[in-house]
Amino acid sequence: MIGRFIAGKFRDPTGVFGRMAGAMMARGNKTEQEWTIALLDIRPDDHILEIGFGPGVAISLAAEKAVRGHVSGIDASETMRRVAGRRNAAAIRSGLVDLRHAEVSSLPYPDAAFDKAFAVHCIYFWPRPVEALQEVRRVLKPGGSLAVTIMPKDKWPPQRLPPSDLYTLYSGLEVARLLTTAGYEKVRVEGCPYPDQFPGQCVLGSR
Repeated sequence: MIGRFIAGKFRDPTGVFGRMAGAMMARGNKTEQEWTIALLDIRPDDHILEIGFGPGVAISLAAEKAVRGHVSGIDASETMRRVAGRRNAAAIRSGLVDLRHAEVSSLPYPDAAFDKAFAVHCIYFWPRPVEALQEVRRVLKPGGSLAVTIMPKDKWPPQRLPPSDLYTLYSGLEVARLLTTAGYEKVRVEGCPYPDQFPGQCVLGSR
């Protein structure tokens, strides 16, 4: 099992060890981030929201696609906001990217602000996931899409299982049921086509 201290830093990256966790995320999560971005089929004029942007790698990938649109992100860690801000400094200065320290339970955006939203390895930490998904649905435009990417609970190696009071692990079907309960339509589960790199799933739904 992952040690409580290390697991806690992935859940809430703060300080020096939080920055180290962010560097590990930047190296280790690129496959699932690239895949999630591809599934969303981001268009140049899209307005995009990432929930839990961590070190900001997927923000950069989304900004490369939404060149005439806008990419917003929220993260519960102020440390990660600073790290991601440095990684995306040029895009922030140009007005293409905006990063905020906020919680998924109370998004600082108006209704129907985004065409697409995504969260990679974040739903594990949401204490009330249906309410959080409803809040994300609020800020999506009608017909807008959400992608939630996870490592299914049966794919976690036993030696890497995190403490159950810090992480809630799901199967893809369980996340799909959460999206349906939260009011999403056309919910489906996709398996990663690169299982040797990431044996995970992405659950997609539409407002």
